[in-house]
This record gives sequence, C-alpha cells and structure tokens, in this order.
Amino acid sequence: MRIRRRTACPQFTATTGRYDTVAARLAAPDMSDAYGLRTMSSQSGGFGPLRYHCGAVWPHDTAIAVAGLARTGHPEAAARLIEGILDAAPAFDYRLPELWGGDARTDTPAPVPYSAACRPRAWSAASAIALMTALTGLDPDVLASRLHLRPTGLLSVGALTVAGERLDIAIASEGRIESVSAPSGLIVEEHAASRS
Repeated sequence: MRIRRRTACPQFTATTGRYDTVAARLAAPDMSDAYGLRTMSSQSGGFGPLRYHCGAVWPHDTAIAVAGLARTGHPEAAARLIEGILDAAPAFDYRLPELWGGDARTDTPAPVPYSAACRPRAWSAASAIALMTALTGLDPDVLASRLHLRPTGLLSVGALTVAGERLDIAIASEGRIESVSAPSGLIVEEHAASRS
C-alpha cells in the first residue's frame, strides 16, 4: 500500500465569501451551542427548544451542514457541530432519534428527548456515516484502486469495509493521516483539507 500526499488547491470562486458567511452563521452559539445544529436561532422570537422546526435539533440536518462545512474549508465549524451530536449519542444509547430538544449544552446535562420522535430513525442512523465521511474526507474509488482521504480533524475509524476487505484509518490531531490499514493493491491518496 502506498500513501500519496497532495496539497489542496481549492478552486473556490467568488462564492468563497458566501461560504465563510454561512459557516460563521452555522457555528454561531445561537445556532450551534445545543447538541447539534438548531432548526432556528435561539435568539429568534419563535424559538422553542422542543418546537419541531423552530428550535429542535435534527441529526441528519446537522450532518448535511457538517458535510458542507468540511467540503468548503470550515473544519472548526464542522467540528463544533459534530461535537454536539457525539455528546448527544450516549443519551440515546447511540441509537439517534429523528430529533431532540435544542437546549444549550450548558443548560442541560443531556439532550432533552422529543416525545414523539421515532427512535431509531434511518436517516439519523445514516448521519453517522455522513459525519465520519466529513471528518475523514473518505472517497473510495474501488474501480480505479484508489482511496482518497481529506481529513479535517482527529478521528480514528476502524472496521470499515472497502472492496470486501477491512479498512482502518487513524488521523492525528493536526488533521494528518497517522496510519492506514487498507486492502492490498489500494492506493491511498491523502489530500490536505481545504481551509478558508
């Protein structure tokens, strides 16, 4: 197995400033100091932490935002939201429901369950894959015998399967690949994470 390292050469257009604006908004405490991304700012007049679309946290919405933040070079903002979901997971025995209360983490020791939420919920379970993909930048191309990685932060991922074989990835705190155990014949290419 060979690991190739490449530096990022982001092809951002004039919309880069918009990415920065959106990232700053999503990472602002009134949106992100809950156990994930709130559906509405805690400073908005209609906000209620247990209001379905007006303040609750939906893990799949958070995962979509995290994927975009990681892709556009905002790993710190992505990490803030990921931290909320990871802090919430034990309260639900790692079987994420479709949503929970958008209370601030400083106000509650655990997320407040939404009484009518389905648990587990398929799209919430799938959010774990989106979060892992955002952190590792995992992009397998089995037909070309390549595995592209663009890590954005510290994470160890193990027991994944690529091309029918086990894949383990350890990422150091500075966002560089520490070690990879990949199927033989698979070329691992590390790309530096985009930073805005």
